[in-house]
Amino acid sequence: MVRQTLFDNPTTKGLPSIIVWIPMLDGDELPAAEKASEQFRDLSFPQFWDGDQKLGKEVARSLGAPAWTAWDIYLFYPPGAEWADQGLPPPEAVLAQAGGVVVGAPGTLPPVADQSHVPKRLRDRAVVVGEQSHLEALLAKVAEDVARRHPRP
Repeated sequence: MVRQTLFDNPTTKGLPSIIVWIPMLDGDELPAAEKASEQFRDLSFPQFWDGDQKLGKEVARSLGAPAWTAWDIYLFYPPGAEWADQGLPPPEAVLAQAGGVVVGAPGTLPPVADQSHVPKRLRDRAVVVGEQSHLEALLAKVAEDVARRHPRP
């Protein structure tokens, strides 16, 4: 789904990207990540293995949820954003899968009416923007909006 939505989509395939594989569930070990990464091998952006979940924890900390490890998350940064020693810059848009729903940073997408499924750790930092089954369409919408705001030369 990510390949089709982001990297094969003519509108969004030019977005600079990084994929980070993080072990969070049983079976999420390096061999599984290596196998999954094969579907992106022909693309010209880097992929990393975060076996100690360091980036996942730093992303969560930068989003104001330091007790969490971020995973299944899509971050969109504006051109010129720099990841520095003191921490990550604020992303322009954020989507994440969270307990059967898709959440986003406020302003990423309009919130749905029922906000009761926002995980406690993300309250005041995220809003429910749709159901898990709508992830592909939601991700495409955010990525296309970012690509239009920041066209590549």
